[in-house]
Formats: sequence, C-alpha cells, structure tokens
Amino acid sequence: MEFRRRFYGCLDTRADALFELADAAICSDGPVTSLVELSLAAVFRRGHGALYDALADGSIDEDLLRDLLADQLPIDAPLMFGIDSTTFPRPNAECSPDRGLHYAPCRCDVNRKVLPG
Repeated sequence: MEFRRRFYGCLDTRADALFELADAAICSDGPVTSLVELSLAAVFRRGHGALYDALADGSIDEDLLRDLLADQLPIDAPLMFGIDSTTFPRPNAECSPDRGLHYAPCRCDVNRKVLPG
C-alpha cells in the first residue's frame, strides 16, 4: 500500500488517469498490444479519451519515481542494467534483407554510428 501511495505522489497532472493506466498495464492478462486495450481493462474506469489525455498532458516527477524504484531494491542486490540490443530494420537492403543495423556508440571512426550485421 505504501508503494502505491508513493507512486501516486510521483504523478503530477492527470494523476488519476495515469495511475489507473499503470494499474491496467500491470493487471492485463497478456502482452499489451494497443492503448485501446488498456482503456478496456476493468481497473481503468475512465473512457479511452482520458487515456489519451493522460498520455498527452500528464506528467511524472521522474526524480521521485527514480528514488521510489531505487528504494525497492535490497541494499545487497547486484547492479542490473537494461540494454536495448534491437537492430534497425533495413527494408531497402535488397541483397541482404535479414541483416540489420546495430548501434555502436564507441566506434573509432567518427563517421559511422551503425554497423551492418
């Protein structure tokens, strides 16, 4: 209950709709494939227009949210980092349609930031 209270405190404008949107995302039975799907969840008690208003005009205090989430980790927990290793699709590569472009932030030549592979 304390986590939910503190999470709600991180939400500024459109807090009620954003809070219910978070509940809908957590309570969905499977992967969420559309926003409309979330607006149909039982815990989202508003219309789908409120969902779009919350996403367009709502705001979150990112510093408070960061601190809240960091407080949930045990002190001796190992560091964990999320890394997005998604490749960029190359639909115009006729000779190699299965190859993507991989972002490489530490390239020695400053001209290329993506590598075919």
